[in-house]
Amino acid sequence: MGVTWTTALVAGCLLACAAQAAPVMDPVKVTGGQIVGTSADGVKAFLGVPFAAPPVGKLRWRAPQAVVPWQGVKQAREFAPACAQTAQWVSNPKSEDCLYLNVWTPAKAQKLPVIVWIHGGGYYGGTAATPMFDGGTLARRGIVVVTINYRLGIFGFFAHPELTAESPDKASGNQGIEDQIAALRWVKENIAAFGGDPGRVTIMGESAGGESVALLIATPLAQGLFQRAISQSGNDAMPIDASENALFYRKAAENEGLAFAKAVGAAHLADLRALPVAALKKPAWAPHPIVDGHVLREDMTTIYRNHRQNDVPLLAGWNAEEGKDLAPEILGTDQFTAAHHRGLVAKLLGHAPSAALLAVYPGATDAQAKASIDQLTNDWWGWRTVYWAGLQARYGRAKPYVYYFAHRPAEPVTPCGYGCGAGHGAEIQYVFDHLGQDARPWSAYDRQLANRLADTWASFARTGSPNGKGLPAWPAFDGTPASILRIGDKADLDARGKLPDFSLFPQPAMAR
Repeated sequence: MGVTWTTALVAGCLLACAAQAAPVMDPVKVTGGQIVGTSADGVKAFLGVPFAAPPVGKLRWRAPQAVVPWQGVKQAREFAPACAQTAQWVSNPKSEDCLYLNVWTPAKAQKLPVIVWIHGGGYYGGTAATPMFDGGTLARRGIVVVTINYRLGIFGFFAHPELTAESPDKASGNQGIEDQIAALRWVKENIAAFGGDPGRVTIMGESAGGESVALLIATPLAQGLFQRAISQSGNDAMPIDASENALFYRKAAENEGLAFAKAVGAAHLADLRALPVAALKKPAWAPHPIVDGHVLREDMTTIYRNHRQNDVPLLAGWNAEEGKDLAPEILGTDQFTAAHHRGLVAKLLGHAPSAALLAVYPGATDAQAKASIDQLTNDWWGWRTVYWAGLQARYGRAKPYVYYFAHRPAEPVTPCGYGCGAGHGAEIQYVFDHLGQDARPWSAYDRQLANRLADTWASFARTGSPNGKGLPAWPAFDGTPASILRIGDKADLDARGKLPDFSLFPQPAMAR
C-alpha cells in the first residue's frame, strides 16, 4: 500500500507575507535597470519585475525577447497584469504585456535555495498574482521564492506555417514554455542579487504548471537552469511514447493554426498580428504544448531511454479525488453515462480498454459509469506520474520521490464546487502554508500538515531530498507501490488510501 504520514505532527502554521509598503529599501540591480520593492515581517517582496520584452505587435507569438531597459529606479510594488486569457475565474487585470515575475526573499538572504513556481490553469488561465502563491511563508523557511507569468491560450500555444518559417529555429507552438525558459534564464542571471543561489534552483508547479515541469526536464533549452523539480498533479502535456496522440506534433498543430486563422478571417500572419486581443479570444482554442522539433524534440520515453532528460531529483505526485474535477475538462463532456462509457474510456486512454480494466472500472449503469470515469481519470492521472517517475528511477542518476495526497481538507464555509475534498489543487494551500487565507474550520491536523508539507518541500529545495531533521522518512521511488508516500491521517488512508492497480495501464518503458 505504500508508506504513510500518520504520526502526530508539530503545529505551527505561519501566515502569508503581505507585500505592503514598509521601510525604505536600497535598489536592486537586475537585467534592464534598478528596482525597489517592499519589506514586511522579515521578508522582502519585489512584484511585477520584467523578465522579457512585452510580446505585443510584431512580437506577438515570437519567442521572448530581451528585457527593455528603463531609466531610474523602477517601483516593483504591485503585481503585473495576468496574461491575456479566456479563463473566467481570474478577476485580475489582463494584458498581452504580461511577462513579469515576482520575488520573495528573507531580509538577510545569502546563497539560499530558490523555488520558481509555475502556476496551473490548463494553459488557458491563471496568474502568478494568485494570493495562495504568495511566497512569504516559504521565504521565512530560508527559501527565495519566484512566481512567473507565461503566455496562455492562443497567445502562448499557437503554431502556424508562417510562424515556423519566420522563426530562426523553424518551430512554433510553444511560446508559453519558451517564456518559462526565459524566466529561468533571468533567475540564473539575477537571483544572486536577492540572496538566492543560482546553482540551487527548484522548478515547481501544479496542474499545467506541473506538466510544464515535465516539459522543462525534457527540453535541452533548459539545461543547467534548474537543479531540482517538483510536479504536483501534472504530466499530461507531452506524449509518453511516439504512438500517442498526433495532436502533440507540429504539423497537426500548424493545421489547427491555419483553421483558426481562417475562422477569424486572417489570410496571413500579419493579419493575425493586427487583430485586437478580444478578436483572438472569441473562437474556441484548446492550448497544449507540442513536439515542435526545437523546444520539445521527442516523446518522453525516448528522451529518458537515451538519457537526454535534464537529470535532476524529482518530487511528483497526485491527489486522491482530482478525477472528478479533471474528467469533464479532459473528456470534453460531463455526460458519463452507460451508453457512452466504453467510448469515453477509450478516449481517455487513447486505445480500446481491456476487459480487465473495464472489470475494475465498469459502466453498466449511469451511476456506475459516472463513478468509474471519475476514478479512472484520477488513476490514469496518477499512472502517468508513476510512469514518469519510473523512467527517472530506471534511466536517471538523480532520485525520484512520489506522493499520493489522500487528505480531505476541512470543508469550506460556502458551498464548494471545483477542487473540493482531496481534489485537484487541494494540496497547494498546504505546500505554501496558507491555510490562514481561508476561513474554513481548520483542524489541528490541517495546520500541522501545512507546516510539515511546507518544511518538506523546502528541504527538497535545499538538498534534493524531502528527508530532513524532524521530517518523516520518505523512500526514493523504486517503481513499486510500497515506495509511494501516502499523505493523510488514518481516517484519510482508510477511506482513500488504496493505490490503483497500475498494471492495468500500458507501461512501454518498463516492459523492456
